[in-house]
Amino acid sequence: MAGKDFSSRGVGTGVAMLLVSITSTQLGSASARFLFASVGPEAAVALRLVAATLILFAVLRPWKHMPRGKEWKNVVVYGLAMAFMNGCFYQAIARLPLGIAVAVEFSGPLLVAVCSSRRWADFAGMAMAVAGMILILPESGMEGGIDLAGLLFALGAAAGWAGYIVFGRRAGGVGMSAAAWGMLAGSFAALPWALAVRGAAPFMPASLAEVLPLALFVGLTASALPYALEIVALRLVPPQAYGVLMSLEPAAAALFGLILLGEALSLRQWAAIALVVGASLIVTRKAGK
Repeated sequence: MAGKDFSSRGVGTGVAMLLVSITSTQLGSASARFLFASVGPEAAVALRLVAATLILFAVLRPWKHMPRGKEWKNVVVYGLAMAFMNGCFYQAIARLPLGIAVAVEFSGPLLVAVCSSRRWADFAGMAMAVAGMILILPESGMEGGIDLAGLLFALGAAAGWAGYIVFGRRAGGVGMSAAAWGMLAGSFAALPWALAVRGAAPFMPASLAEVLPLALFVGLTASALPYALEIVALRLVPPQAYGVLMSLEPAAAALFGLILLGEALSLRQWAAIALVVGASLIVTRKAGK
């Protein structure tokens, strides 16, 4: 996208799309917590991916743009990274406040940005992010309320997000249909795990009848709609503007966690999220120059 001219009207439209995408993603993530009570996080991930796959196949009709040869490898790995990222993230938000989980998960894309750069500012940004994650931990240690397993799952989600970015770029040569095929691959990975952990009960007709509307809502708001909006927005806004706006994700997650889930954070935890957002601002602004 280097050297591309962006019109002010196009940038405004793209920014609006990204803001809707961020809102939709965090609304879907917060809503997914309500699925946990019925089917557990493992089945919730599988239902989300399957629902998003159905939506994307209906809208994009990806069979008209099939991957070829080695493209399949990139698409499948992209889908597996997506499944791993979502699986770890749902395990994390089952144990941690939403804003905290997203703040830790955000270290994944920050690490990708730093690894592709040699600027001191990028390393300073990563140091800020690490400081923020340390600040998330309570002063009294793990007895202070932060679940260690949740923290490790959030770090796993960060690794999955990094892989999602790297392999998503490679799979992107297939076009928008890569999202649908990748989502299908992710569904095939998530379903066996959900069946192994939760059994077939969450997927029986009686159970599905109760949770399917919510699963479709989560699949639409957390996956299908944000992806479609971001694909268009990336063509309208400069890459640095995209990065800066996406750095709002941890703060938006904390806000939705407070409003929808009643997850009140301490001033120390809000400061930790602010450090992660600030780190992303530093890294993404420099990356676009």
